Amino acid sequence: MTCVKISLKEIPKNSMVEFYFPAQKPWERKPVLLVNYNGEIYALEAFCTHNGLSLEDGFLTDDGRIVCSWHGSVFDVKTGKVLDGPAKRDLKKYNVKIEGDEVIVSE
Repeated sequence: MTCVKISLKEIPKNSMVEFYFPAQKPWERKPVLLVNYNGEIYALEAFCTHNGLSLEDGFLTDDGRIVCSWHGSVFDVKTGKVLDGPAKRDLKKYNVKIEGDEVIVSE
């Protein structure tokens, strides 16, 4: 099972940070967007499903929506579901486990 471990301190409250699952070759690394929404950690596919651009450059709303800064697609932070297009496919959601001050994300 592929997993990534990150210190909880690296994901400030109400922020989004992009990390990568490890891989044998650098170009095979899979990006994951870690979101600290009101103290809860969520892990989602890191690139917008509309045009493949980074969601880390977008913003997190007060009501738990991730808005892509490129074309305005909107996703639910808790589920990855598309709430508004142009994206049509939901973001993949990853498993998150907190152990002490460490976040463990797995596929």
